[in-house]
Amino acid sequence: MFRPTAPNVVQPILRDVFTAAFPIGLLAVLAGLSYWLAVVSAAEPVDIGGRFRHDPDTIVVNFDAISYDELGNRKAGLRGAELRHFPDDETSVIQKPFLRRFSVTTEASTVNANQAVINSDGSEVDLTGDVRAYRPAQGGKAAVTLTAPHMFVLVDEERARTPGFARVQQGSSWISGTGFDADNVTQTYHFRSNVTGSYKR
Repeated sequence: MFRPTAPNVVQPILRDVFTAAFPIGLLAVLAGLSYWLAVVSAAEPVDIGGRFRHDPDTIVVNFDAISYDELGNRKAGLRGAELRHFPDDETSVIQKPFLRRFSVTTEASTVNANQAVINSDGSEVDLTGDVRAYRPAQGGKAAVTLTAPHMFVLVDEERARTPGFARVQQGSSWISGTGFDADNVTQTYHFRSNVTGSYKR
């Protein structure tokens, strides 16, 4: 009887193993590439030129700035312990800000806070931490003091708002509540909820 030699038996087995292993190996390579692509796409972009950094390009300590209108009259002022300007979003962060709005006929209205974030053109100011606004007495009306933990101010429109707590005091009368809008031009205040107060003539 003729018996196949060993090489003739081994060769079909190797062919079958290779045929079965090739698609499995190909799937393993594709799975590895998919995993690599997922990791690379989820990673933070490498910032070679510094475009994605949020570092200040200017730091000013103990500053006092004043802006003027078209006629050369003082319009507004800003003073603080430290100003940091960030070029990526064109904002400025100020520690211990002191904002002033000058008037020809009366003293300046002022706002103090622990910190302020100002947009690029200075028209919007986001105040946080022990916000205190003061408008001096005018037109026979007593001075007005506003206190709140947070306040968003539209400087040119002379309006302010906060979604949280605020308290307004004028003379011996006061009112407080949650959710507050103020308009310095019309001298009106609007509280949305939880309003309490005391009015005295």
